[in-house]
Amino acid sequence: MRSKIWPVFSILSLLFLFALGPCPAAAHGTDHRILNPESAIAVEFVYSDNEPLRYAEVLVFSPENDEVEYQNGRTDRNGRFVFYPDQPGSWHVQANDGTGHQEKVSVDVKGGNDTHADLAATGNDSGDHVQDHSHDRITRLWAIILGISLIANMFLAFYLSKARRK
Repeated sequence: MRSKIWPVFSILSLLFLFALGPCPAAAHGTDHRILNPESAIAVEFVYSDNEPLRYAEVLVFSPENDEVEYQNGRTDRNGRFVFYPDQPGSWHVQANDGTGHQEKVSVDVKGGNDTHADLAATGNDSGDHVQDHSHDRITRLWAIILGISLIANMFLAFYLSKARRK
């Protein structure tokens, strides 16, 4: 009875040890693309002495909704903020430095500056960078195949050793 339990216990122990080892995470990945700068709206906020509003809070309101912001963020160290409008119309941008200084500006966007549509229509021809991750799928597929093969070979070795004993 004891000789039958030992190989099963050994295999389960090995599988447990393999499970404790490092393995790549199978979560979603990340990517990036460089967007077309012609469809971006850049606003520079400055004080009256031409000093930039550094790291000021910025709210962007779309033509459809003046109460809920379309986008929010902060200016950079040069007082600049960039956003990509998704429809034509009058966009309202306001910056607040938190010390009582606030600036509001309206930006009229003409035509369809929908950056998502532009990227989908132009692809890589306009200088957009889209990275191909098809090699990730191949390595993941090979990892699955090799894992199944390893388990099958372990069970085959177990049954062959059992057949030799008889």
